[in-house]
Amino acid sequence: MDEAPMSTMSPSTQVRETLRDSRAARLLRRPVEAFAFWTAILLPFVYLPMLFGGFENTTSLLLFAGLLLANVVALLVGHDHKRE
Repeated sequence: MDEAPMSTMSPSTQVRETLRDSRAARLLRRPVEAFAFWTAILLPFVYLPMLFGGFENTTSLLLFAGLLLANVVALLVGHDHKRE
């Protein structure tokens, strides 16, 4: 009796592949990637003046760090925009 081989994928990998193949994920992927791509391009124009203006207080420094983190996330998410 031949037994089917056990799946070597972890549960989190199976969930990611299921989400990747789902219809909703396919419909949302392109617009989300496009938005992230353009956000990654335009966001430096927002925080660049902050670099030249300096940081007067902790709030402005935290805002800059948050914008920088958002830029990194946008770069990662939008990396595959318009790639075939």
